[in-house]
Amino acid sequence: MKAERLNSVTRALLKKQWTEKIYPYKRGNFDVVGFFLKLLIAAALIAVFVIFFGKFIDIYKIIMTKNQPDVSSRAHELLTLVYGVIILFMTVGAVSAVNRELFAADDIKIFSAMPVGARPVFISKIISIYLSQLVVATVMILTVNVTVALHTGQGGAFYAVTVLSCFITPLLTIALGSVLALPFRYLKKLLDGKYIVIFVLITAVAGVLFYLYSIILGAVKDLLLGESLKYFFNEARMNAIGRAVKYMYPSKWLADLAVGRNVAAASVGISVLIVVCAVVSMVIISGILRIALQSRFSGSVSYKGREKKISKPRGGFFALVKKEFLIIFRTPSYMFSYFSMALIMPLMVYFCMSVGSSMVVNLVGLDLNTELALFLTLLFGALTNVFCATNISRDGQMFYTVKALPLGCRKVMFSKIFLCMAVTAFSQLVSALLLAATGFVVWYVAAFLFFTGTLFGFVNICVATRYDFNHARFSTEEDGEIIESS
Repeated sequence: MKAERLNSVTRALLKKQWTEKIYPYKRGNFDVVGFFLKLLIAAALIAVFVIFFGKFIDIYKIIMTKNQPDVSSRAHELLTLVYGVIILFMTVGAVSAVNRELFAADDIKIFSAMPVGARPVFISKIISIYLSQLVVATVMILTVNVTVALHTGQGGAFYAVTVLSCFITPLLTIALGSVLALPFRYLKKLLDGKYIVIFVLITAVAGVLFYLYSIILGAVKDLLLGESLKYFFNEARMNAIGRAVKYMYPSKWLADLAVGRNVAAASVGISVLIVVCAVVSMVIISGILRIALQSRFSGSVSYKGREKKISKPRGGFFALVKKEFLIIFRTPSYMFSYFSMALIMPLMVYFCMSVGSSMVVNLVGLDLNTELALFLTLLFGALTNVFCATNISRDGQMFYTVKALPLGCRKVMFSKIFLCMAVTAFSQLVSALLLAATGFVVWYVAAFLFFTGTLFGFVNICVATRYDFNHARFSTEEDGEIIESS
């Protein structure tokens, strides 16, 4: 009877989550244009990846070690490295999803007041996360494996293992993510309130990631220009890669299954890892989830830190701008998406400019630095100016408080636009100065880039703010944080 009740509750919770997932796609709620634009962008990114990855495979597979070609070993090394990146990416997503679904989801409040145990909630949430990870794994692994198969001549067994890997990989990443979710949660608690430290950390991490991105762009440039990239992989580097992939678990096990190496050992290793991580996560997180359910029911929000005296009265506009700044600065996800991205935007423009400038000259034989700089300025300016898309929604329940204040609506809206414009103008100014200082453009072109990027950002901010005003989505959480992507 207990097992039957557990199954029935789990099914009911899964049905609830499925209903919530498909609600945006129902008539009257479905954004057809936005949906097809996302599909078009995803298809374009996949097509670009397939083209460049295929060219890289053609170069990499003919590299010889000990003066002997070995296509099978090259395919195994490539798959191990790429699987490692996929598993790392999906594990980060799983950690975020577990924390969001188990500890920060709005429906946890409802479950805390209902006769629902922690185990069915945990199981239903994990199944939901698995299905979403399955979609990501299928797209990524199919894209990689089909490209590898077409360029290295793999047989039917390779495709069969590819399908199997699509189902196995989410199990690995969720199992790892479930265990790592606890240290991540404790780390968040440790850094709670240390906003400057968080800002420095996430900005540094983002900067390193974009530096790696610039290295990848450099490799893509070598592929396009037909330079001898294969000479980069000399005997010493290939030996280092061969030694490294031997210890890249669990991605090595997936690569072993794909190319038919050590199939028995790889199968046992994957199975043991999944079982161990699943058991550990079930035992630990189920217990933590009970505490989370109880804390949501009783209320656990408390103020930490020294009490500060109220500063001297200031004008309403200054207070509104300060409110907007503090909402963003005291929310790590906002801080990363808004302030950190705006801060490293000049580096993004510089990295792409340094790679694209010589590439354009070699491809078309023209100096198009001004045109390329304008394109990159507008592109990354729009990418780093996304915080205007939540100008209204991120107020949360505070929106009604602000609405009741003796302040005009123009002043409230202008304070939001003013902060966005200040950040955008600073980012555009640093970007223009950096391009001019490094010699990519002359100073009057840099001034043109600054004014164009700033005006483009102003239009972006106004349109996005108006759209968010018409379609505001307020979070029911105490912090008012918007989880959905804008």
